[in-house]
Amino acid sequence: MSATKRPSPRPRFTLRSPLAPRELRARVKSFLDGHKELRGIALDHRIELSFIGEQHHFYSPQVLVHVHPSEDGGSKLEAQLGPDPHIWSLYLFTYASMVILAIFAAVFGGVQWSLGHSPVVLALTPLAIIIAALVYGASFVGQGLGAEQMYVLRSTLTKLADTEYETLA
Repeated sequence: MSATKRPSPRPRFTLRSPLAPRELRARVKSFLDGHKELRGIALDHRIELSFIGEQHHFYSPQVLVHVHPSEDGGSKLEAQLGPDPHIWSLYLFTYASMVILAIFAAVFGGVQWSLGHSPVVLALTPLAIIIAALVYGASFVGQGLGAEQMYVLRSTLTKLADTEYETLA
């Protein structure tokens, strides 16, 4: 029986490549020189790929890859798909702010209520929870909008790593 995985705002996957980290870096750099719709960096230990120009939208994903040398002379690639860092920061800030507001409103409203005052602030608790839930759901809407680009990034990385073996982490 297989365990079902919970959806993730930033999905992860792992690749194993027969190429050494330096060979992989050279292959990615060569690929990026010939493809102007993608931008990125390639280091021995890290690869980043994202879209640029007309292909780049607010929901466009990027892939961050940590490259580890493996014992067989190849590489293990631990990849994570996610939004642009600016969008991710806004997402986290909004989500965290709503959680903090919900806790604050619940505590402050509870204190007002226990003192016999009208717990007006308590009304902010469900509002903050609803906004936090909408923000959480927005990450999946963004994944849906960027699904084709996520596929392009994953398949590009798989081809560059010269591998067909792929696992979800």
